[in-house]
Amino acid sequence: MKTTTSARRSFLKSAPVTLMGSLAGIKAALAHEALSAQAAQPAQPARSRSARPSRSKRDLMLDVLNMASTPSYIPAGFFMHFGVRGDAAVKAHLDYFRATGMDFVKIQFDEQSYPANDQIKAPRDWSKIPVFPEKWFEPSLYLLRSLIKEAKSEALIIQTLYSPFQLATQAVPSNLVVEHAKQDAEAVCRGMENITLSLLHFVQAAARLGVDGFYTCSQGGETNRIADRALFNRTVKTYDMLLYKEAGQLVPYNIMHICDYEGSYQDFAGRFEDYPGKVVNVPLTADGKRLTLRQAADLFHRPVMGGLDRKGIVSTGSPQQVKKAVLEVLKDAPENVILGADCTVSAKTPIENLRTAIGTAHDYRA
Repeated sequence: MKTTTSARRSFLKSAPVTLMGSLAGIKAALAHEALSAQAAQPAQPARSRSARPSRSKRDLMLDVLNMASTPSYIPAGFFMHFGVRGDAAVKAHLDYFRATGMDFVKIQFDEQSYPANDQIKAPRDWSKIPVFPEKWFEPSLYLLRSLIKEAKSEALIIQTLYSPFQLATQAVPSNLVVEHAKQDAEAVCRGMENITLSLLHFVQAAARLGVDGFYTCSQGGETNRIADRALFNRTVKTYDMLLYKEAGQLVPYNIMHICDYEGSYQDFAGRFEDYPGKVVNVPLTADGKRLTLRQAADLFHRPVMGGLDRKGIVSTGSPQQVKKAVLEVLKDAPENVILGADCTVSAKTPIENLRTAIGTAHDYRA
């Protein structure tokens, strides 16, 4: 059943953050048949630290989700942008995954960007943001389809999924997005709704292709952007939650990335502790203080990912320094953890450093 644009907007506008669990309305708005959620993964049995049988990367990543046990293996992964597209991007992702020894294939969202929209001059213009159909995402879906074919038998395939706010800043300069949101939040939300609907087309297509999960991102609530909690909830979080709760119903392994690439956060827990995601990839600081992996695990009550500074030793040091830094991070890490960085590492980061970091994590509990 196809609904009108006004009906879609009415649903989205009326859906408060606290009631985002039900997505029946937005599914109807997308005019797609509902997809059946993938079968739940069985709980992994507790295993002793002293005996680590040879198992697939897929199984070892799934073990991290079992909060009732201490996995005997710490998975690890780091990400970088490759600067190529199409078949060259397929090759770059596979070569990087195999060269580093990381435990899952993480697909960058670089094949295309939301086109710049020079019609957006004032808040009232946000209704001119288009809704893109599934076919618009074909370059990204081609990359995903190819990597599923090549590597799903080896490891989980995790697709990066930018937030509606992040795509809004591709269509409209970031400072203008923030300025307009502060001037007339409801007008800006017209465009945010359309971007969310576009991304839901992509999410549902990716789920049909067989992606194992999404690396979901949040930006927009930094102190230098939309710091006001109420405004953040209305213009950013509402759409994050719609998108990411839908993703959580369709695929089993989503990693929530709280991105501080553009700035830091205050009132960190209040903003993010209820965001969906089986694993949370956290920044190194929050509320002006260091945020350790153990503190993050206590806050989110889920497995966490991170620990290393993307601009630090892993990018600039020697392999020996990298190993020392990893050991320092892991000595006080929680039981259910994935070693990584706070965000994407530089493309100039030595592969040997990444191999060393990942290998050190793998051997830590052996």
